[in-house]
Amino acid sequence: MKKFTKKLVSASVLLSCSLLANTAQAQSSVWQVSNGNDSLFIGGTVHILPKAEMPLPAEFNHAYEQADTIILEAPLPDPADTNAQMQMLGALSYTNNETLSQKLEPEIKASLENKLSEFGANLAKLDGFRPAMVSIVLMSMELQKQNLMGEGVDAYFTKKATEDNKTKNYLETMEFQLALFRAMGQGNENDFIKRNLAELHNYNDMFEDLLAAWRKGDTDALNKVALEDMQQNDPNSYKQIIANRNNDWLPKVEAMFNNDKNEFVLVGVAHLAGQDSLLTLLEDKGYKVSLVDIDSTADITVRGLNNG
Repeated sequence: MKKFTKKLVSASVLLSCSLLANTAQAQSSVWQVSNGNDSLFIGGTVHILPKAEMPLPAEFNHAYEQADTIILEAPLPDPADTNAQMQMLGALSYTNNETLSQKLEPEIKASLENKLSEFGANLAKLDGFRPAMVSIVLMSMELQKQNLMGEGVDAYFTKKATEDNKTKNYLETMEFQLALFRAMGQGNENDFIKRNLAELHNYNDMFEDLLAAWRKGDTDALNKVALEDMQQNDPNSYKQIIANRNNDWLPKVEAMFNNDKNEFVLVGVAHLAGQDSLLTLLEDKGYKVSLVDIDSTADITVRGLNNG
């Protein structure tokens, strides 16, 4: 039970795992958003980051040092918190003796069983969980197989802010995110599981492409790797996970201006690419959005969305 919960906590971002500029020379996924003389930083996170990707790009630490308040998507429960673990597992479990197997066609069920057997697991132990939880476990097993598991950017800054006594605020509650995951795949379990199984075949390449694009702040590549397939093949999930949440976050970010705080907002990098990205929404409202770049001489520069 605890192992499943830790996988859920560490992997939740990739699910919620978006500008328009050519950012080929950039070395970060950190942007400065300005309204006159007031500004804040927005950083795109990867919720599972292999140890080989540490230390983080210098731009992240620069933004963190400038900030007195860290804004995250939602609180990350302590793995030692048994009540939080049970709440998470309960939210992603079926009730009334329902099982995932009951909702899958024989061919899809057999494919899922075969894939789980490759990891030394079986469907019987997962059958009581909803599609999102099964997807998270599959993804975590594949990442472990490829030696790509590691502490995410969100978890890193959560710990660092706690140690440094910096204020932590959140855009969402954990209850909201659990409800979001609970609904994923509901009513289209066969398509959802089939698509997740298909993605595992190329997961190593996809994840490495995602990390490369994240490190450069290459939003065109991020859009292609993280969003295009979801937009085309699962538009409802794209709307729920990406577009709707970006629109919900927009007024919360706007409210951070014109106060006496310096904020560093950290959200999944998929929310900072594509036509519905949080950064594009801010630019459309008249804010200046610039990519932060600290070069080898430690000079800090910014690149606007439309001027490269």
